[in-house]
Amino acid sequence: MQLPDALQPWRQWLEWFAPQHLPVFADLLGRLNPLLGPLRGRQQGGVPEPDGLGDLQRRGPYERLLSSEWLLAEEVPDEFLRRAVGGEHMFLAPQYRAREANRLIVVLFDAGPLQLGAARLVHIALLMLLARRAEEAGAELRWGLLQGPPVLHELDSPAQIKRLLNARTYEGVSDSHWYAWRDWMAAQDRPVGECWMVGQRLPVADARHCSHRVQVKRSLDGRSLSFELQASQTRRVLLPMPQAQHAVQLLKGQFDHEVKAPPASKTGVVPRVVLTLPPVISGSGSHVALRMLDETGMVVIKLPSRNQKKSLEVRRRLWSSHQRALSMSFHYRSLGAVLSSDNTLSFWNIPGIAPIDKPPAERLHLPPGTATFLPSVWLRSQKSERLYLLDSKGRLACWQGAVLRAPAREGCDITDNVIGLAQVDTLTLAYARSEGGQVVVYAATGDGLRSGGYAVGTANGVSQVLFAGTAYWRQYFGGCALLTDNLGSQRWRVVTHDSFPSKKAQIDLAPGWKAIGLHHEVGPQELHALVLLGPNQYTVGLYIEGQQRVLFTTSAAIARATFCPMSGLVAVITSARELLVYSVPERAMRLQVLCNQVALLTHEREHA
Repeated sequence: MQLPDALQPWRQWLEWFAPQHLPVFADLLGRLNPLLGPLRGRQQGGVPEPDGLGDLQRRGPYERLLSSEWLLAEEVPDEFLRRAVGGEHMFLAPQYRAREANRLIVVLFDAGPLQLGAARLVHIALLMLLARRAEEAGAELRWGLLQGPPVLHELDSPAQIKRLLNARTYEGVSDSHWYAWRDWMAAQDRPVGECWMVGQRLPVADARHCSHRVQVKRSLDGRSLSFELQASQTRRVLLPMPQAQHAVQLLKGQFDHEVKAPPASKTGVVPRVVLTLPPVISGSGSHVALRMLDETGMVVIKLPSRNQKKSLEVRRRLWSSHQRALSMSFHYRSLGAVLSSDNTLSFWNIPGIAPIDKPPAERLHLPPGTATFLPSVWLRSQKSERLYLLDSKGRLACWQGAVLRAPAREGCDITDNVIGLAQVDTLTLAYARSEGGQVVVYAATGDGLRSGGYAVGTANGVSQVLFAGTAYWRQYFGGCALLTDNLGSQRWRVVTHDSFPSKKAQIDLAPGWKAIGLHHEVGPQELHALVLLGPNQYTVGLYIEGQQRVLFTTSAAIARATFCPMSGLVAVITSARELLVYSVPERAMRLQVLCNQVALLTHEREHA
């Protein structure tokens, strides 16, 4: 994001907002920043301790008189007396241990009815100003709600901004609210350097417990806001009302181009889902499936169209309770699975592939209690049906089924040393294999045809490979990204179809950020971008053209996330069991729904 020089100090927080919202905060930050004044951290209590000798001074007790002055008293007593009368004696001055200011800034916001509307935008601007203030002083910022219980929050993600905006109450601030916070802060081991109280009609507080009071009031004509800061002196400024359209979007928490899908009606609610398994996205981008918590099966959701008015289409797909799902994959809108039961593997809802005896563990490692779905791809051609599955030991298995009366082939083909697998086209998959110290990428079709290998770089230290979804794979190399470790952070080498085999772009992600997919951006200029998951588990971003951008944030921590390179969809399930499906090509939210209900639209039971 390109920002003017005047806004660069707050860049890390302004990047959470869409470009059209920046003028709102540019005006507020520019008007409020000069009012804050210097940091007023209070000193630690107690008497300062001496810390050696400091400087020389002409005043002090005679036990600290320089030894050379005492020699002068013995040898030339008259001169000693003269220097004493004239104040010319030199004394040693002790050095005291520095009294550091308390490195904690606390800001408490009024979430009552007097602070609804544009005043909340002032809260956000002030929060960013104080975050920068704390960063410059090497301090920490925490915020809380005056009407809420004494709980402090960090400002580490856009989700915290949404938390502040969503905190609303019809109760004004009372003395009891402040007393509860004051007593709680006094009982903490860590003293507070600055305490800011922000709102309207705030309770009276002494400067020892509350260093800054901010009154935010709407003018009588409704055309401006009054910002009054009461600290060592009182400062005031009038703030213009922000543009209504942008203000409404911000107050709703729509920081980026988020479009919420119609909420599910009573006839389209979604049952509870597990949080340990990721969503499964169809390559066509029409359906998303999740593992149900209370039943043995998957819930399949058809993504609504842009202006859809009818209720959400939700279906259950069930199998026998004694079977365990090892992997899930879509073929268009049909969901298939590899199920395990005792010594048998079943290919649920995949026509033409009959159940088989489970291969021994030394041949194919298929643990029944896997914490995630194993990568798999289901391809269909006019001649055959094929299911590819990558086990946890890097072995890629392929089973072929019967189609159009052609016989099924018994057993499976297994390829070892495989690093990654993904479907990249309706008829094509790609996988990467370590061969002779190199990462070699292959493309395969539903007919079983395999391309020649593409050597994309050294295999030393490569732990993961992501593939771009593009039709180039049908005839040529389509693009991939190789992951290596960089002192605890992710380093990616991106090889595109037009740069292969010579050029490789290196991307070093910020600590804690993780790439979950490689997106092929189609437009006037073809680009490749990494789809990212933030370190706080609240943010999904995009690294494109050398810049890292926020796509969307969640109100609860992300439990599992999936990216589909074919459709460009990101699906996340949060700890609150909220499913969000975002389209990277459209930069729009396709679906946002809670998966915590029991009622269902359609009861469709299928047993393998």
